[in-house]
Amino acid sequence: MSENETFQKKTSSMFVTVFIGFIVISFMFTGYQSFTGSPNAVAKVGDEPIKVEDYQREYNRQLEFYRGITGGKDLTNAQIKQFGLKQNALRNLVQGKLTLILGDELGVMPSTAEVKDEIKKFKPFLVNGVFSVDLYKRILAANRLNPQDFEKDMLNQVRGFNTDAISSTMPISNQYFKDINEFRKQKLTTTIVEINKEAIRRKLDVSKEETTTFLSDESNKAKVLSLFNERKSSLDQKEQVKARHILLKTDSTTEMQQLKKITDLKKSLTVKNFERLAKKNTEDPSGLENGGDLGWFSRGRMVPEFEKIAFSLKPGTISSPVKTSYGYHIILVEDRKEAKEAKLEEHETKLAQEMIRKLKNTELNELVAKVTEEVSKSITNKKALTTLKSKYGLKVESSNELNKIDGSKGQVLLESTDLKSIFSKGLDQSETYTFDRATNVVVVKTSKFDNKVVTSDKEIEESNNSLKNILGRKMKQEVLKNLEASVKIVDYGVLQ
Repeated sequence: MSENETFQKKTSSMFVTVFIGFIVISFMFTGYQSFTGSPNAVAKVGDEPIKVEDYQREYNRQLEFYRGITGGKDLTNAQIKQFGLKQNALRNLVQGKLTLILGDELGVMPSTAEVKDEIKKFKPFLVNGVFSVDLYKRILAANRLNPQDFEKDMLNQVRGFNTDAISSTMPISNQYFKDINEFRKQKLTTTIVEINKEAIRRKLDVSKEETTTFLSDESNKAKVLSLFNERKSSLDQKEQVKARHILLKTDSTTEMQQLKKITDLKKSLTVKNFERLAKKNTEDPSGLENGGDLGWFSRGRMVPEFEKIAFSLKPGTISSPVKTSYGYHIILVEDRKEAKEAKLEEHETKLAQEMIRKLKNTELNELVAKVTEEVSKSITNKKALTTLKSKYGLKVESSNELNKIDGSKGQVLLESTDLKSIFSKGLDQSETYTFDRATNVVVVKTSKFDNKVVTSDKEIEESNNSLKNILGRKMKQEVLKNLEASVKIVDYGVLQ
């Protein structure tokens, strides 16, 4: 039996199947804000109810997450449907209930003392570091909760934590770790280059004539208008300022001292010397290198106290000391952009060219092949590779360690089939490999690994613990997947 087959056999044996009884999920509602059925429940997993407020809380969490992705604006109904927020919210809650049922089957049931200990750790319930029963009751009452319901919810949280703990500490033999670490010792040094095909597509030439011809077709103009309307919120120019700052950090013992220091510093600051004095005085680590440069930012990026002053200053103006949770700042506003609504005529040509490039698949394949050839020829030439990186937006990872189990230590992903192809040629090699995928091309240059580099016992232990956690999570996923396959779902329309 080969080494790979031995490893696969040992790995597959870890993923045991745990049989848990038949689970029925019955949905009791017909609309997002209109629920009927059992009191205060929108679904049921076995004997575990999913409460209306739990669904609402998870749904709101999903909304906030996607608001962040879409620039902080409220989502439309179409976007809510596109992102599948209702399905995601319910699925997450179902997975949580399945975890509780798994815990019950494994005998995970926290004691009353465990639940009390967890409650007593909540900072909102502490007075001078000591749990206050009176404060506990008042906070619950203010949030329309009673102790019994809160403690039941806390019991379920501890049940979930304990189930996860059991999964993450699954027993693994020392021989298994020994075999894994032997595979990890099989290493190569590599330079890995990722060629992103969409980044290359943006390099395709589109002539003025092509653009004019494309836009002369009314159906194409309509497509460009639709794309513009879809992106308009991101194309609108938000109000922005370009600023630098000097920060002096404070705590309870240094506030007065730092205020005096920054007040004295303000007297000597000018627009011309601000960058130099920021490099000398600021306690913002990045500011020491760039002279306190914050670049361009819009509202909502900085803490409110800082933002209020920055957006009130005219370009070329230095503020008085500003107090925030970080300490005292002095702000220099260098430039300003007023909010400006995007207009179709300003973006029509660029959007049309983008759509034309989407049609140039033959040209894309030719350019990707050309770039791949250039990379393969230049991969050992640092200067030439840097030029190609800048020209085509390549991702380059040099002097990278590659091992047979974990793959690359960098950010570029190598698939298991790639690793198999590479290591089939042994450890004493100097080869160039090309892996062509749907979205990218990865070029790998290998060389013999320096065996003088010794992995410490601590690194081995951390790696083993990481593997144990990964296998634990994988086992749990497999179990929950088996459970979910046996779930009967009755849907009355809320997810439509």
